[in-house]
Amino acid sequence: MKQYNLQVMKKMFLSLAMITASMACFAQNEAFKSFTKHFSDTAAFAYANIGNRQVLLVSHETFGNNIDTNLEAVETSIFALDEKGKIVSLGSIRSQGTLYPVSMLDNKLMVAGHHFVKIYNIRGDVPELVLDSYEEGDYDNPKLKAMFEKFEKGNAVMFEKN
Repeated sequence: MKQYNLQVMKKMFLSLAMITASMACFAQNEAFKSFTKHFSDTAAFAYANIGNRQVLLVSHETFGNNIDTNLEAVETSIFALDEKGKIVSLGSIRSQGTLYPVSMLDNKLMVAGHHFVKIYNIRGDVPELVLDSYEEGDYDNPKLKAMFEKFEKGNAVMFEKN
């Protein structure tokens, strides 16, 4: 009986798992790419992993120094694949202007305004957009201050046009 090095076997298993995950992401991206053709020329797109699900983000309200790439957004519609592989709309989210672009932290979407911060996640086999955290009020509210500090740690989602 042939013996195999445990480290080599682990590397082979991890490589196979990464290839399988990459193929699944590629299949999702292909479904989403054909879907993006149904939007107007003003739409910009981004892929993101929210919760444990890859989603397509679509925005018609983007801004940035480049016309087609590295655009930030103040609003976005969110699409995911359901358990049957069909694209479903999960809703949309909106910030309160260019000071607070749609952002991500810890695989969650975030939006903010002058007196609020909202953090969203996607849960369930049938994907559902859920409000994970929400705080509003005056700046002297310690909970709101903590939420703003969390929002500032996130990164703006970068959109691009097809």
